[in-house]
Amino acid sequence: MIKKTTLFSCLAFGASALVSNAEAKSATNDSKSDKINVLYVTHEPGKYHKYTPQREIFQEIAKKNNWNLKVISGSHAEVETKLATEPNFGNGSDVIVYNICMAGSKKLNAPHNIIQQTKEKGIPALLVHCSLHSFWVTYKENGKDAVHAEGANPKAKTKAKLLAEWKTAHPGVAFPAWPNMTGIASTRHGPKQPIVATPIDGSHPIFKGVDTGYTTPNAELYNNFITGADSKNTKILLEGKQGKSQAAILWEHPVGKSKAISFSLGHGLEEWKQPEFQTILANSVKYLATSK
Repeated sequence: MIKKTTLFSCLAFGASALVSNAEAKSATNDSKSDKINVLYVTHEPGKYHKYTPQREIFQEIAKKNNWNLKVISGSHAEVETKLATEPNFGNGSDVIVYNICMAGSKKLNAPHNIIQQTKEKGIPALLVHCSLHSFWVTYKENGKDAVHAEGANPKAKTKAKLLAEWKTAHPGVAFPAWPNMTGIASTRHGPKQPIVATPIDGSHPIFKGVDTGYTTPNAELYNNFITGADSKNTKILLEGKQGKSQAAILWEHPVGKSKAISFSLGHGLEEWKQPEFQTILANSVKYLATSK
């Protein structure tokens, strides 16, 4: 378990041992270092997901790949507040990996600050599983009070009152519709059953070492509420089929000065333990770090 020393945990992990923030900063500023500086954002223990053992698996992936790893964690409320109040939380990172679940969050500065890390600061992002089921109030609303925010995908709707409040508090600043970050967007998922995952372009570096057409253990297939056809700049990398249902499960999307990769698998520990899943995570980080 993470031992908290402040309101939220901020740990820095080297390739083989826990290091201090000062050492992590030194590694980040060392121009001769070719290690990838990865920031992993999560919250623990997680209500619907086992985020602590998932973090531990990711730490092992980082150690195996000799990355400089820092972790932001704490309770759901603590991490949500940190993301909403610290606009520079990603500074020094080559890649940010988000493994969070904030579907009901109404702290709009959180998605805004997340988007800004990639859009304005040019830090690429990897969004895992429920990160794609986050900040629903920015795009999933319907009914007579639902309105479209300028600059968002036409399918994305928020409440008129929420949009008005944002404009008043942030004049001239784009509303942080979450599909601006993800491209394709989800609103629900199917049953926990195996998914057949098929690469669209098997030559993509993300699939190095991954068998073409692998099958997951029991997993959740997220729907594509906003599809690849709706998001013209999105490139679908992996499709999933679960019974008669089919959806994109891995894709990349340009976000301002950089890009985000979204990987909708990863609900359960059995998925996280699967070699193909771990390889795709590692390859995604490497690909993002070299394609900034």
